[in-house]
Amino acid sequence: MTLKNTHQKKFNDLADSHFMSLQNDLRHFRVSTDPLYADFSLEDLFSRSIYYQKVKDSEKRQVFLIQTPDNDYFLKISHLIRDKDRFRHTILPQRKWAEWKNLKRLQRLGITAAEPIAKGSRPSPAPESFFILTKKINGRHVNGQALSEAKILGHYAALLHSRGIYHADLHPENIIIDPKNQPFLIDVQEVFSLHYLPRWLRIYNLGKFFFQLDLLHPIPSWMTEFLRSYNMDFKKSVSEEEIRKASGYHFHRRLRSRTNRCCKNSTEFEIVKEPRFKGYKKRNFNWGRQELVKALLEATSLKEDRVFRYHDVCIKIHPRKLFHRDRCFTSWKISQALEILDIPVPQAYAFFSMGTKSYFLSEILVGSMPLNNYLSSLTNKQEKRRAIIKFALWMRKIHDHQVRQRDFKSSNVLCKNGEYFMIDLDSVKIGRLTDKQRIINLAQLNSSLSNMISRKDRLRFFYHYATKDEHSRNRRRIIYKKVWEISQTKNTKKFNLDLEGL
Repeated sequence: MTLKNTHQKKFNDLADSHFMSLQNDLRHFRVSTDPLYADFSLEDLFSRSIYYQKVKDSEKRQVFLIQTPDNDYFLKISHLIRDKDRFRHTILPQRKWAEWKNLKRLQRLGITAAEPIAKGSRPSPAPESFFILTKKINGRHVNGQALSEAKILGHYAALLHSRGIYHADLHPENIIIDPKNQPFLIDVQEVFSLHYLPRWLRIYNLGKFFFQLDLLHPIPSWMTEFLRSYNMDFKKSVSEEEIRKASGYHFHRRLRSRTNRCCKNSTEFEIVKEPRFKGYKKRNFNWGRQELVKALLEATSLKEDRVFRYHDVCIKIHPRKLFHRDRCFTSWKISQALEILDIPVPQAYAFFSMGTKSYFLSEILVGSMPLNNYLSSLTNKQEKRRAIIKFALWMRKIHDHQVRQRDFKSSNVLCKNGEYFMIDLDSVKIGRLTDKQRIINLAQLNSSLSNMISRKDRLRFFYHYATKDEHSRNRRRIIYKKVWEISQTKNTKKFNLDLEGL
C-alpha cells in the first residue's frame, strides 16, 4: 500500500468514526418531519449516505453535509451552552424553530428558499440541543460579476420586499443561484415577515446586501442594473446614492461590532481578571501578571519611559488619570479596527491594567526601519520610485477608509520587506475625514521627511496619491501647493484652511 493510500485510509477511518458518533448522538433526539416527507427517517438517510463532511464546527453550532445517491442534505445542530442562550430560549421558546417556521412561511409566499425536511430536539442531558435538516441547493453564490445576475437578483429582492419579507442577514453568501438562474434563500434564521415594509427599511436592507457585495469587488454597472430591475415593482425608486449611504452605515456598524469583540470572551480573545490586574488578551498569548512584571524588570527602553522592548514584545506604558483617555486601551481597540480594514499594523497581543498604569503589548517588527530611513537608503532610482508609488497607494487606502493619524510623522510609519506598517495607534481616529484633515495629514508627513527625499519624489507621491481623486486637475495642484506651503514651515500646526475658497 502506498503512502497516499495509507493517509486516505486513515482519513476515511476518522471520518467514519465521526459519522458513527453523530448517528449515536442523534438517536436520542425527538424527530419530526415535514408532511411532504412523511416517510423520511434519519436511519434511512444515514444508511444511504455515501459522503459526509463537517462544514462548520464551533461550540454553539455544527453544520454537516451529507450526500446520498439521490440528494444532498445540510444538517445544522445547535447547542444551548451559554447561560444567556438558555435564558433567551426559556422566555422565547419559539426562537428554537425560527428558521424552520421561516422556511415554511417562504414556501407559502411562493419565495424560493431551502427546502425543510426534518427537525429534532434533545432536552437532556445538558446542554439542550436541536437540529434542522434541509435539502442542499445545487448552485453558486452571488459574485457580482454578471449583469444578468444583477437583473435576476433585483427582481428577487423586490419580490421579498413587496411581500413584507425582511432578511436581517441578507448578504451574497446567503443566496444561491441554481443552474436555471433562480435565486434561493438559505440561512433564514433572521428573517421577519411584516405586513408592510417601509421604504427606509428596504433601503437599509439593500445597504446590508451591497456592503457585503462590495467586498467581492463587483463590476461598476452591477448596482445600476440591479436597481433598474428592483425599482420596477415600486412607485418611488431607490437611488444608488441612498444605497451607498446605507452601505456605509453597515460598514461602520460592523467595524464597531468587531472592535468591541476584543473586549469580550470569544474564540480569539479572553478577559483577564485577577486581584489588581485586569485586561484583555489574545487566547494564544500566554502572558499574565507575573510575565508582565518580569518583562518590565528586564526590558530595554525604546522611547523614554513610555515604550520598552522585551524579546519580541513591545510594551507601551501609559499612566492612568481621572478624566483622561487611556492611550493604551485606545491602541488596543484601534489595532483591531485597522486589522479589519486590512491596514497593516504590528500584531496586538494584549491590554493590561495594573495599579495606576495601563500597558499595551504588541509585536516587535524585527528588521524594520522608520519611513524616512528606508526611503533615504534607496539609491536605485527605479527601486525608490516603486517604493514611493507603493507608499502613496498605501496612504490613499488609509484615507479612503476615513482613517486619520493625528500625529502622522515619518517615524510613525515602519517599513519591513517593502511593506508599510502604522504605529503609535493612540493618535488614530476613524470616522469622517474632511479635506482639511487630509491636507494636514499630508503636510505633517511631508514636513517630517528629510531633504534626501527630493521635490520630484514628493510630487510623484502626490500624483499617485491623487490618481483616483474626483477633483479637477487644477484643484489638485492648488491643494498640493497648500500642502507644500505648510510643509516648508516644518510646523504641523493646524492652519486655517478655507478649501471652499481655493
